[in-house]
Amino acid sequence: MHKELLLLILLALAAASWGASFYKWVDEKGVTHFSELPPPGGRAQEVQKQVNSPATSDAGTTPATKNWQEKETEFRRRQIDRAEAARKQEEKESAAKHFQDRCMVARRSLRDIENASAVSTTNDKGERVYLDDQARAAEIQRRKKEIEANCDGR
Repeated sequence: MHKELLLLILLALAAASWGASFYKWVDEKGVTHFSELPPPGGRAQEVQKQVNSPATSDAGTTPATKNWQEKETEFRRRQIDRAEAARKQEEKESAAKHFQDRCMVARRSLRDIENASAVSTTNDKGERVYLDDQARAAEIQRRKKEIEANCDGR
């Protein structure tokens, strides 16, 4: 008789705990808590119980959990994707730096020709030839166009 009573009490306790609610809340320090009783402040969210069952895929027949090889393959793919994104970013930054350098050289070249008292170039024979005012103005216009092309209006 005592065994039957003890079994009945245990079943009643198990049923009571099965039907009990669980609460989830975050305290003022940002720590998440789970308990059978809500916090004194009352700001808790009731957690729905779920019966543990094997995860199934869309077909409903095979387990949806991934084995270690699939996880490893996905990890490697993510590493490759990150490396590719980093390489593209580096190329983009390198191109921007090259663009900026070309712009700076073009601006310096224009400034030099505008500030020089005499401008010279080298002819086909390798001899130094000084530009007259008309040729100097044409060279200034050519370098301004080069700045427009290389500096993107900055």
